[in-house]
Amino acid sequence: MTVSARSVNRGWRLLLCAAVPACAIAPARAQVGESLLLPPVIPPGFNRGRNQSVTELPRRAFDPVGIRVGSFNLLPSIQSGGGATSNTYYTAQPTASAFITTVPSATLISRWSRHELMVSGTGTFREYLGESRRNEATWQSDVRGRVDLGRFSSVTIEEISSQVNESQFSGEVTPTVAAISRYRRDFVSVRGVNQVGRTRTTLAADYASFRFRPLPLFDGETRDQSNRDRNVARVTGQFEYAQSPSLAFFVQGSFANQAFRTELSPGVPNLDSNGLRALGGINFDLPGKVRGSLGVGYTRQVFDAGFYKPVGGVSVEGRLEVFPSRLTTVTLGARRSIEITSLGTSGAFWDNRVNARVDREIWRGILVNATGEYTRQSYARTGQTANGYRFGTGARYLSSRKVVLDGSLNYSHRSPTSGTLGNAYDEVRGEVGLTFRI
Repeated sequence: MTVSARSVNRGWRLLLCAAVPACAIAPARAQVGESLLLPPVIPPGFNRGRNQSVTELPRRAFDPVGIRVGSFNLLPSIQSGGGATSNTYYTAQPTASAFITTVPSATLISRWSRHELMVSGTGTFREYLGESRRNEATWQSDVRGRVDLGRFSSVTIEEISSQVNESQFSGEVTPTVAAISRYRRDFVSVRGVNQVGRTRTTLAADYASFRFRPLPLFDGETRDQSNRDRNVARVTGQFEYAQSPSLAFFVQGSFANQAFRTELSPGVPNLDSNGLRALGGINFDLPGKVRGSLGVGYTRQVFDAGFYKPVGGVSVEGRLEVFPSRLTTVTLGARRSIEITSLGTSGAFWDNRVNARVDREIWRGILVNATGEYTRQSYARTGQTANGYRFGTGARYLSSRKVVLDGSLNYSHRSPTSGTLGNAYDEVRGEVGLTFRI
């Protein structure tokens, strides 16, 4: 179902009204390739320092200086601004609204020659004018430390705590009756890397705790979501062999256990399960041309309760960056994985995603981008599907070390085949503003 012309026009008017007084904004956030509940286990590893994307190019004249604190560097910033959406609650009959955004953040990072310690924190506060049920107050704290054990070995420990808004594209939440779904995530990981000659071995273990807040409904009531609370423990190993400085082969295996705190509903078992995934593939980095990683393998999810059937099949993880010129980067991504869901009686669904992004520096300090993503979520057992796509464009102007101007415009659409998975909706969203850094 599409947005009516009246609603779209209203959204555009609100966007223009919000853009005029805006004095700052959070940087345009990428709409493609977002993860679901858990971050990747092991970084792709295709970056060997032989290529640099447009966003990675050194721009020393625009880098913030920060504040020297002993052997650390403190990088604070404040972002605030405004924008508008044509569909505040992601419903079939949209309600447009304007919003004001404020994003304070700070990062403290070591300046040591060996080892590394980084502490960061950020908050995002978005107030929807006249639609307070949709207001957002999210935050994240991140502490990461790396200990170098000689030249070719290291151990990295990271702890991330966050208050998150659940994406309407996650496949786990339905926007039919809910204003917005929020959850608290606490994540800790330990990762060890050892390189000997042409081989590199990575072992990782992580543990995550998810606690879902009561769901605010359109009628003013709330719905308990404690049946979605869970703990996830995961171990992963990866072995790589470098055929040459530009090409390496890898194999990866992972095991994850999901344990829920309560029954899904009285008499209905929850989704306690074990997941296995094995991938094999290549990663490459050809100077001035392309870099990327592609893994193909098998994944399987087995539930403790016989009420849910095991789900298994082909798994894919891929990312490719092409460099037509030093000032242009084209990024392509693909993913196929199994995700757990409490919607309906499926137990799990296949999350299929393909995305693309183009970044271009059109002038010194002026960067533009265009993004696109297509998702198809196929629910096991029921055969239901939900298709979605998103397109967006954004621009960034690096005015100086301290001032950055941002803007973005995005369109998204989601169309499930069943009301159990929520309603179909469209959204046009725009943001503009300014960032002040030290």
